[in-house]
Amino acid sequence: MRNSDKERRRILLVEDHEDAWEIAAYILEEYKLFHARDFAEGLRLARRRYFDLYILDNWLPDRSGVELCRAIREFDPHTPILFYSAAAYESDKREALRAGAQEYFVKPVIFDGLKQTVAHLISAAREKAFEARRAAMDAVREELAIQRMETAELRENARENRPRAKEKKLRVRAQIAFLAAGGARGDFAREWPSVRSEEARSALTSDVDEHEHQKIGEAERQPV
Repeated sequence: MRNSDKERRRILLVEDHEDAWEIAAYILEEYKLFHARDFAEGLRLARRRYFDLYILDNWLPDRSGVELCRAIREFDPHTPILFYSAAAYESDKREALRAGAQEYFVKPVIFDGLKQTVAHLISAAREKAFEARRAAMDAVREELAIQRMETAELRENARENRPRAKEKKLRVRAQIAFLAAGGARGDFAREWPSVRSEEARSALTSDVDEHEHQKIGEAERQPV
């Protein structure tokens, strides 16, 4: 039985030829496939969403796939990148691998080989998620310890917006640790709700609950 869209791994294919889209959709039907036609659209999607794998053509209408690979690596250092291109020179392959890609396939390619490589790259990235998750949890605990040391005056002044701001800060801290430990952005997006579910959530709300109890107690002590 096919996994739901929520569970299916997400692939961004940057390719300007529709026939290549159709072939990729057929070969990789078990994944959720997104398409981009050129460098600009590919970079925009890569920045705005998370993916478990990027598949890039090296010949794009506006700029090269190698340039796109470098741009992606600036903000997403670990999600695997696979080139699937008609650019067959050895210099093209070397340049792509130096830019941060894991594999380079020259069109046309045997379907089973492409499918197996995609599965291997995604699986290898998932294996790093456990240790990365531990690093993210450690970062959350450290940040919570720092936040508990805030003064009562600062907590009072920031009580309206503090829960949301603290959670955002925790997420940033956890993501940095997750990526530094070798995790991929897609895995972090899935892991983050479980990372924050108990300890982080309870810590974020405890200060607010305490403040509300104090307000109720003060109101009860006021003369009628």
